[in-house]
Amino acid sequence: MHLDALTQPIPPMRTLLLVCSTAAALRSPAHRVRLPSLQRAAAPAAPPAPVAAAGNKVQKRLIALLSFNAGVADVVLFKKHGCFATMMTGNLIKGTCALVDAKFADARFFGFMILSYLAGCSGQRILDQRATPRTKSRVIAVATFLLFRCSDVFGGASARRGALWLAAGFGLVNAVSVDVLLTITWMLTIHMQKLTNYATDAVGLSGAKAKASAKFGPVLRRSCVVLALIVLSHDQGRVGLDSLGKALLLNKNANPGLLDE
Repeated sequence: MHLDALTQPIPPMRTLLLVCSTAAALRSPAHRVRLPSLQRAAAPAAPPAPVAAAGNKVQKRLIALLSFNAGVADVVLFKKHGCFATMMTGNLIKGTCALVDAKFADARFFGFMILSYLAGCSGQRILDQRATPRTKSRVIAVATFLLFRCSDVFGGASARRGALWLAAGFGLVNAVSVDVLLTITWMLTIHMQKLTNYATDAVGLSGAKAKASAKFGPVLRRSCVVLALIVLSHDQGRVGLDSLGKALLLNKNANPGLLDE
């Protein structure tokens, strides 16, 4: 086993195959067959309550899984290569600093990380506009599997090359999160801002009117879930890396070249 294995997607990321397929399927068809009717003013029938409740539970689970996976991926890549799988702002800053310091190989790597991520986002947009919901869900499932599998295969020959495939995969997954779940599952800032706005209103700093209308609703509860799981994933990702490093050290005598870069 080689340290390059640290850049491979760890088991929680494999849940993204089902996550993306299910999330894409949550959208209803853009067109429906409408039977002729003389009652033009009649409102469309609402879906049964149990079905709506089940869909809501599925969305909550998807948000939780995606938040956790994004946090773990960022920890693994940051500890190994100083880059991020989902946060392009961090990659842009590090790439710019590398360019200023004349570290052109590093600058090129961070530039390709950003381009790979954007390619994944573009793929989701194309499918969203051109494909039917069923086709979209199938293609996203296959594409996600292939991108993460390529990160395994090419990561063995070049760890940084594997990270590029991983960035493309998360670009696709994060685009699904925004377009289907309407939730940013890989960033803390926006959720911190929402909770801060609520706290400011709730204590009356924004005025009596804002205090009276301040409610801790589903959107804020969702922000709390995302924040908690991202923080937890950072902790678990670090623990996993430390445990794997200790295991490699224990086997060093049996495999002399095990820890060679």
